[in-house]
Amino acid sequence: MDKVRKLSIDIETYSDVDLGTCGVYRYVEGDFHILLFAYAFDDEPVQIVDLACGEELPQEVVDAIFDDTIVKAAWNASFERTCLSKYFNTRLSPDSWQCSMVWAASLSLPLSLKNAAIVLKTGEQKDRAGEDLIRYFSIPCKPTKKNGGRTRNLPEHDLEKWKTFKDYCLQDVRTERDIRKRLEQFPLLPHEWDYYHMDQRINDRGVLIDQSLVTQAITCDLIMSEEMSKRAYELTGLENPNSVSQLKSWLEDRGIEVPSLGKKDVAAMIMDLDKHSTDQEALDMLKLRLQMAKSSVKKYQAAERCICSDGRAHGLFQFSGANRTQRWAGRLIQLQNLPQNHISTLDEARELVKLGCFGMMESIYGNTPDILSQLIRTMLIPKEGCEFIVADFSAIEARVLAWLAGEEWRLEAFKRGEDIYCASASQMFHVPVVKHGINGELRQKGKVAELACISFNSPVLTDHGLVPIQDVTKEMRLWDGDEWVSHDGVVYRGEREVITYDGLTATPDHLVWVEGKSEPIQFGEAAATGCKLVQTGDGGRAIRLSEDYLRRIDLSEKELEEICSHAVPELRSYSLERTVQSQGKKENKMLSLPTWENPKMVRSEAHGGKTEVREPKGSGIQELWSERDKVRLSECDGSRAFFNSGIRYAGQSNGDRPDRYERKLCPGKLKVCHIEREQSEQKKYCPQQIRTGVLAVCQKRSDTKTITRTDQGRDYSGCRNSCIRENEELAVNRRTARLYDIRNAGRYHRFTVSGKLVHNCGYGGASGALISMGALEKGVKESELPEIIDSWRKANSRIVQFWWDVEKAATETIKDHQDRTVGRIGFQFYSNTLWIVLPSGRKLAYIKPRLQPNRFGRMAITYEGLNAANKWSRGETYSGKLVENITQATARDLLAEAMWRMEHRGLDIVGHVHDEVILEVPRGSITVDEVCAIMGQNPSWADGIPLSADGYRGDYYFKS
Repeated sequence: MDKVRKLSIDIETYSDVDLGTCGVYRYVEGDFHILLFAYAFDDEPVQIVDLACGEELPQEVVDAIFDDTIVKAAWNASFERTCLSKYFNTRLSPDSWQCSMVWAASLSLPLSLKNAAIVLKTGEQKDRAGEDLIRYFSIPCKPTKKNGGRTRNLPEHDLEKWKTFKDYCLQDVRTERDIRKRLEQFPLLPHEWDYYHMDQRINDRGVLIDQSLVTQAITCDLIMSEEMSKRAYELTGLENPNSVSQLKSWLEDRGIEVPSLGKKDVAAMIMDLDKHSTDQEALDMLKLRLQMAKSSVKKYQAAERCICSDGRAHGLFQFSGANRTQRWAGRLIQLQNLPQNHISTLDEARELVKLGCFGMMESIYGNTPDILSQLIRTMLIPKEGCEFIVADFSAIEARVLAWLAGEEWRLEAFKRGEDIYCASASQMFHVPVVKHGINGELRQKGKVAELACISFNSPVLTDHGLVPIQDVTKEMRLWDGDEWVSHDGVVYRGEREVITYDGLTATPDHLVWVEGKSEPIQFGEAAATGCKLVQTGDGGRAIRLSEDYLRRIDLSEKELEEICSHAVPELRSYSLERTVQSQGKKENKMLSLPTWENPKMVRSEAHGGKTEVREPKGSGIQELWSERDKVRLSECDGSRAFFNSGIRYAGQSNGDRPDRYERKLCPGKLKVCHIEREQSEQKKYCPQQIRTGVLAVCQKRSDTKTITRTDQGRDYSGCRNSCIRENEELAVNRRTARLYDIRNAGRYHRFTVSGKLVHNCGYGGASGALISMGALEKGVKESELPEIIDSWRKANSRIVQFWWDVEKAATETIKDHQDRTVGRIGFQFYSNTLWIVLPSGRKLAYIKPRLQPNRFGRMAITYEGLNAANKWSRGETYSGKLVENITQATARDLLAEAMWRMEHRGLDIVGHVHDEVILEVPRGSITVDEVCAIMGQNPSWADGIPLSADGYRGDYYFKS
């Protein structure tokens, strides 16, 4: 067979349109010019054509560009092909183009040419100076007196730079060609190039944007912003009510303590004022502040920027954009990360916005920013004479995982179209379960929504700052109390009742971490028993949940001074240095807390570890008591209680551990925050106002009494503490709220919300395993209780075994480099890479794998790849993550084949979101059932997966 001839290409261009925010299709519609064209046929020397200086493309090159038998290769070939299409004034077919960036992505390499060259250590690497030359020649410049007021730099303005720019362009071709030669030993499957060409046709086709809706939505936001600013000025009289310092001073002058004006603190102040204050002006201003911080039009603005002359947005999808699994990634508008819609009157809301009836919309819906957010999907519309048909796989990952693991009972349930929740409950509890029928109450325990329900607008700590949970994107990393971690995006959980306690608003069954415990407990239990939620800090320092659960962290002198001076004012007689010296020591491993008559300082490294302390919001600690080895400092207006069973104090040594001490407090008077009380006369005592409305707890030194709420009211007999009130103000703000969670936030499935550590959806481990049962199916609103995990694992023993078998096979393959199989999955080792072979034949690459001890001393699989910050580094994986990669990659292959079948049926795909395909078809030309039938066909390699698809037709896109 004759060798296919290749033409390597790199171009440098100019346009007055911003490429990054508008995309290449809109970029070429501006004042666009190709400046340089560098090329090389096969291994021939690289040539360059200076188009900006009047040179013309050789006819041989022009002929090759239009010759489908010659492969055109480039890094990010979509750019070159689109620019050359504009240059030749004709749409170039993608069928003879190959993208080296896509090829590199199949091996989990970086998507930038420079970084890929560094990782591969190629002989030809990009010159960093080229980025400065691009800024000089390829984008408009600012007019100045020095440059004569020009807005563009031409070659004649700096001939030396222009010469260097040409060298830079030549080098790019050499670098790309060198990388491609390295990649040729790992060829892409032929059908993957077919899928790439299909992707390019989808991007070329684009999707029509309802420009009227977009324009009016942006206008509505501007008007609202102006009105809110005007109202804020009227309320405050401030010169600039948006100024943090001015507004903070205004609030403090009204007697309102302002820790900060971040979203979290503003929301907390609103709740406090709403319940306890009559200052309506301050309350209104804070509500305005929160509303002004809400941005609901960024997607509309992104769409407006990239709309082309045909009214459509193009280039919205990046083939193989998701590292390793090669799932598609979103670009520009980011269709993979759109807000969901929940109102039933989308038609009416859309028309109100398009007609400019903003006042009426506000009066009807009451929250205009939220409505604008819900309408974002609906800006995608079909062209005239067509309609949308939207179809998506039903519980695709749950079906794939059951098929891969051979969990037959689950496969049979899917095939029969059974209610999977009933089938799951029946399998777990060994009784028939029928929805709304026999044993129907067990269905909720078979329902597999992950323990996760965080209220709308709750602030999540990300590496982009505090972000409302519904606005968190996959690009943001989250703080899990120990490190910044990646995640798989936000999941909407419907509406349920939530409670607020210790600054967190969530469902009572959500798992949270509390001080003194190494495992999470239910939020309602924490609130009912007065446990303090673990505060994770600002993302700069790790916490320690319990002994050896996270690494030990020493407190600095400054931190100890802060704890003593702010948290416990009476425990601050001496500095850290003086206290250590008084014991004849020069180290800070242990600080004594002597008698209470002469307290000094708690030690720097307590047995229970470091406890983060919040800024005080009240007058101080009202009571101190002790029970053996516990020091509990409580009733700090709900903000400052310590509860850590590991905090010890000086006295006799406990066993052979020199760093653990315990001693009962001496009897006598306790003086804390100027309140005196005889220890021997301690009364029954409520550590905090219990604000859940379900349970209240009274505590003595050695007993705990639970007081339950009755149907007639609250029974507080036996509790003499004044903090228990016989009124509904005791209950925390119970209400119904829209709920969200974040999927797969790091290995330990934790993230920080409202400053507290909470659990989330996972793909393995404890409660995370339940995700495989279909937790992400649409309509999921209920959550799973932790105690059913064991039952689930017993009922799904093959899935659980699949996790361990996959990790074992990967580990053994790394050790001895021998091929292995686990069911339908293969494991290979060559070229210093672990390869996981999918049923489709595609391979997942784990580069330079090693077995290394992790932080817990267990041997773990590590490999080189892109981390959450898009930097090349060594990362760690484990059973659940490996299975997740396999499952998601297989689901991606099923979607790609389904899209391929649709295209060959003559159906125009204009978009796809996760496992959903958006078709633009002539009205009435095909039914929803026919489209779902095409989507539900099994590829030859996927025989046995019970595929199913659902869909709808409509005149705009929405989430059904």
